[in-house]
Amino acid sequence: MFAACPAIAQETPAPADEPSFFLWNDTSITLLAYGKGFAVDPDEQSTFTLEHAHESKIGDFFMFIDWTDFHGQPPTDSTWYGEFGPRLSFGKMLDKDLSRTLFRHSLFEIKDVLLAMQYERGEDPDLAEAALVGLGLNLDVRQAGPLGGLGKFNYVQLNVYGRAELIDGARHGFHDAQVTLAASYPFRIGKAAFLVDGYFDWVTGLGSEDWSYHLNPQISWDAGATIWNTPGKLFIGVEVDLWWNKYQIVNSPFFDTNQNAVSFMLKYHL
Repeated sequence: MFAACPAIAQETPAPADEPSFFLWNDTSITLLAYGKGFAVDPDEQSTFTLEHAHESKIGDFFMFIDWTDFHGQPPTDSTWYGEFGPRLSFGKMLDKDLSRTLFRHSLFEIKDVLLAMQYERGEDPDLAEAALVGLGLNLDVRQAGPLGGLGKFNYVQLNVYGRAELIDGARHGFHDAQVTLAASYPFRIGKAAFLVDGYFDWVTGLGSEDWSYHLNPQISWDAGATIWNTPGKLFIGVEVDLWWNKYQIVNSPFFDTNQNAVSFMLKYHL
């Protein structure tokens, strides 16, 4: 056996482990129980949701699938709906820092620019199917600004899409636009930790379909942090579902399509 030369050993260190392609990932299951106040669909319903999100070396991805049961209807009267949203990061792929501030005293800073894509599909593709492509921005909302001390958001994402309805009878191609904002904001009251997160979708109505605005916040208590000292695992709270011109159906005195629904929420991160 030959002894290694110290000089050579110092010049050729063992290679470090390559970092994983996935920087982080999260999967959760949510029960929205006995929600009331839904429009167009039956007034009372419960939904089971599977969500997955991850960030990688080239961008990020978010998806969810809802399985909804309509209360007071036959057992077969249920449905499912899903959205799948990959985004490719120009900053990561070009290895460039794309951070920008639009104004000197801007409330937010642009941290990254992304190619944002989304596919939406319901159980019946003739009623709910769409493809979206556009520009995504990751924003860093500053801790101080016109609104005062905001604290630190977990994330703020803004996507502006061209929207193509794939449903039966719709015009082919990207004839509409959609603006989507998703954000997550943690806060504390005493020793208890809480989370406000959610999104809004604004379909502008430039195409063959009418406009629609969907605001869907969740307000929850981090029960796992308080009860078992395992923060970020179990959340208990409510989901508020506000939707004007639901499904892009114009509200009228004869058919109410403006929704004001509230559901009890139980969410567990796997």
